[in-house]
This record gives sequence, C-alpha cells and structure tokens, in this order.
Amino acid sequence: MKIAYLHQYFALPSSSGGTRSYDLAKSFLNKGHRVVVVTTSSFLKNYKEFSDGWTVLDYEGLELHVLKLDYSNNLSFAKRIITFIQFLVKASLRLIKLKCDVVLATSTPITIAIPAFIKKLVHKTPFIFEVRDVWPEVPIAMGIIKNNTVARLLKGFERMIYQQSSHIVALSDDMEKSISTITKIGKSLSVIPNISEVNRFANCDPNKKLIADLIGEQPKKLVLYAGTIGMVNGLKYMVDIAIHLKEVDPEIKFVVFGDGMEKKELVRYAKKEGVLNKTLFFLDPVSKSQLPQIYYESSVASSFVIPIPELWANSANKFFDCLAAGRPIVINHRGWQADVIERENIGFVLDFNIENIKNEAKRFSDYINNSSLLSMQGKNAKHLAETRYSLEIASVKYLKILDNVVS
Repeated sequence: MKIAYLHQYFALPSSSGGTRSYDLAKSFLNKGHRVVVVTTSSFLKNYKEFSDGWTVLDYEGLELHVLKLDYSNNLSFAKRIITFIQFLVKASLRLIKLKCDVVLATSTPITIAIPAFIKKLVHKTPFIFEVRDVWPEVPIAMGIIKNNTVARLLKGFERMIYQQSSHIVALSDDMEKSISTITKIGKSLSVIPNISEVNRFANCDPNKKLIADLIGEQPKKLVLYAGTIGMVNGLKYMVDIAIHLKEVDPEIKFVVFGDGMEKKELVRYAKKEGVLNKTLFFLDPVSKSQLPQIYYESSVASSFVIPIPELWANSANKFFDCLAAGRPIVINHRGWQADVIERENIGFVLDFNIENIKNEAKRFSDYINNSSLLSMQGKNAKHLAETRYSLEIASVKYLKILDNVVS
C-alpha cells in the first residue's frame, strides 16, 4: 500500500527532535510499502538548506515533501497558531495532489488532521489520526484558552476529527481513557506508545567522554535531561532540586541538553542561586544519534512536567529513550508513567508538590547513591524496552491497523 504520513515536525536521527515517525515510516518501508511524508523544514534544517515552498527529496527510500516553515518552542502562542494555519492550508493542497491508499496524520497540533479530512472529502481516502497530546484539554487546563465559547468550539472540532477518522491511535492508556470519556466516540481506538529504539541506543563507546569534554569533568552521579525547555516541561523543578542538593551532596550534577522559551530565565535563576556551571549545566540540543552516548555516560535520566494532571497522560520521548538506554528514569508527576516506574522498578518518582522540595532533595540523594538499586533498575528498564516498547512491536500493531483500514 501507499501511505501518506502527515507530520508537521518530522525529524531524522541527525535532528534534535523525536524520531517516532521516521522509525515507523522506515519500518513500513522495510515491509514493502511506499511511504510519502508531508512535513516542514522545522526539524530538518541540519540535513539540508531548503528553498521557499516545497522541496521533494528521497531519504533512505522515503519520499519527503518538505515545506519551508520554521518553528521552535521559543515562538509565542500566537505565532505558533499562525504556523499551524500556514501548514494546514499548504499541506491540504499538497495532499490532494498525492495518490495514496491511506493517510496517517500525527499530532501535534490537532490541526494536522484537517488536510487528512479534506483528502477524505475529495478522494474518499481513509485516515488514521494519531494523538500525541490530548487537545484542547491541555491548553484549557493551562489557562491558555480561557474563553468558554472558544473552548466549546474547539472540543466540538476535536470530536468531529475523531468521528471522521477511520482509526485513532493514542500514545498512552491515559490518553485513550480521556478520548473515550470526553468524546464518546465509540469507535476503533488503539494504544501504541512511544518507541524505545533499543538498537539505536546500543551505539555507544565506553572509552568516549563526551560529557567531560563539554563541562570539564565526568561526574560520578549525573542526572541527565535531554529535551525541550518549554512552559509545560517545568524544568524549574530540576533547578530547585539542584539548589537544595548543592549542600546535601555537591557530587550530584545535573546536565540539561535542550532549548526552549524557558531556558534563558532558568539559566538566570540558576546563576542567581549559585548552581550554574557548578552542579547544574545548560548545554545546546544534540541530535538523536548523539543521545545514546550521553545516556550511557549518565547515572539516571529525567523527565519533568508542570503540576497539571491533564499533562500527565503524555507519552514523553525521554521516558522511552531512558528505557532503550537501560537507564533509570526520574520524573516529578503522577499518571501512567509513574505507575510503570513503580510497578516495574525502573526509576524514581518525585513529589510534584514544590512545597516538599527540600525533603524530595534528601530522598533523591539517598536514591542516587544506591548504586546497586540503579544497576538493577537499569537492567529492568532495558528489559521493558525490549519486551513492551520496541519498534518491532509498535510496527506490527500499526501495520495491522493500516491493513484493516485500507481493506
């Protein structure tokens, strides 16, 4: 079959973004299917300089249709809306011209489904909608969308998209529950979590000292954060933990690889509190292909979210990268990920209540100094990646859905 893969932020292993769409697209290709990707240049700038308009290129057998359109987490909410609209209009026109048997549209944003819906109206091509974030529930909970009328209209749009899709794929059980409860869709709905690409994370060199080259030392107790430093990520929690741990155990170091609209303020705050470049280091983002080495050199890795329950249903790439790398995962929220961490003994769950930060710092110090526990949790994490979250498992599930939709 010919699959049109619609993803506004498609990224390659040489990019700094998540590679779920690339990994799945390649797996479909390896099973003999044709894959056309419709995307933007946002996460492909390291690969090629793009001219205005559309660029069509072949990448490892994938046919990429790339619209030159920049996006970053540093953009304001209003500017992000503008980029969403620009892409949905141009992607709709592009998709109508493409011949395919099925469209796979993956959020965010939810507007990514509009070109797929238009393709269905014009050519009766079925589409699968993959939900990476439950929207608009999240921006409503965060107070970004405050107008009740606008909220109702957006929820109506959400229901319409779900109802028009031939199948819905949620990235977590919590998302599936939210979609089922809020929309009452009563139709095909599956859960295919994010992917732990074990083979990619096996690519590391025990003799290499990448982090030492970057910060001037190789910490014995190192906490890694690799990802976006945005509003929802709540990385101030990490800075606060680092501040309290400075006196408790100064050997615990934190390294952040990433960028986003909160980075400058967090750097300023860390400097003011005396931890910047001492126990806490902020570095530039790295490509997905460099992550295995960085994880290998870390004691534990982390994922943070602001204390809004609607966000706890997320399926963070960082969580699955930790598993693939065989590293314990540290988070500061509840939800399905916390349940998995505690049930499978693969990491540490911090209390999201910032009022308890001093006690949490002491608890975390005790935890990271327990080397035998970290070793066991790392092995548990790798086993979970291989047996539950591998690319092979996700690909088989997806191909069954695609076959059913097309047939």
